[in-house]
Amino acid sequence: MTDIKRVGVLGCGLMGSGIAQVAATAGYETTVRDVSKEILDRGRAGIEKSLGKFVEKGKLQAADRDEILKRLTFTTAVPDLRKSDIVIEAITEDLALKNALFLELDGLCATGTIFASNTSSLTIAAMAAATKRGDRFVGLHFFNPVPLMRWWRSCAP
Repeated sequence: MTDIKRVGVLGCGLMGSGIAQVAATAGYETTVRDVSKEILDRGRAGIEKSLGKFVEKGKLQAADRDEILKRLTFTTAVPDLRKSDIVIEAITEDLALKNALFLELDGLCATGTIFASNTSSLTIAAMAAATKRGDRFVGLHFFNPVPLMRWWRSCAP
């Protein structure tokens, strides 16, 4: 079994940014990739706002928020995810686009890297078939808003 230390997230929209926030909050170094700096900036602002609400409500210390933000890296380059132990996809529901990204990552990431999709409408088998790691490809569905899901707190390294 692979020890998860670094999480990659494909997509920085509502779901992707929530997944990234949860991963970083759980203590993982997290790299988020999207197609433009503007989308990444919006996602980061959303994460900062969400964490700020936790601080305001007394559920998170300001110093902890700052440490969470330090664990987040934002990029437009797919190769920046190559060192991830798990890559969680949360992009638009377009099988061809998802498969193109997974195929690219399949050639970049270590053979032990787990690929996961947050899809709610496409089959995991159709995505796994685009890679050479069908045995390391899973469906990992999150519900919105991701940071309010209780189970993730048990996922810390």
